[in-house]
Amino acid sequence: MSMDSTTLDCVVRIVAAVAERTADDIRPEQRLFEDLGLDSLQITEITQKLENALGRPIDDDLLNADGATVARCAEIAAAA
Repeated sequence: MSMDSTTLDCVVRIVAAVAERTADDIRPEQRLFEDLGLDSLQITEITQKLENALGRPIDDDLLNADGATVARCAEIAAAA
């Protein structure tokens, strides 16, 4: 399954909420750890919120990878 704008929009909203930023502050190329300053617990929270929103399991190990971006997060969510 390829990533669509709806999945990306969902991920942006969830990442923004967890990062305590506005959705306008979140860009697809931003890295979860390095650019947004998220930690592993916040990644787990993102994973849980995505699973609830999309109704399918997401492998949070993939989201915890070094250099994982918002766009990569959306790709993982779309492929789940």
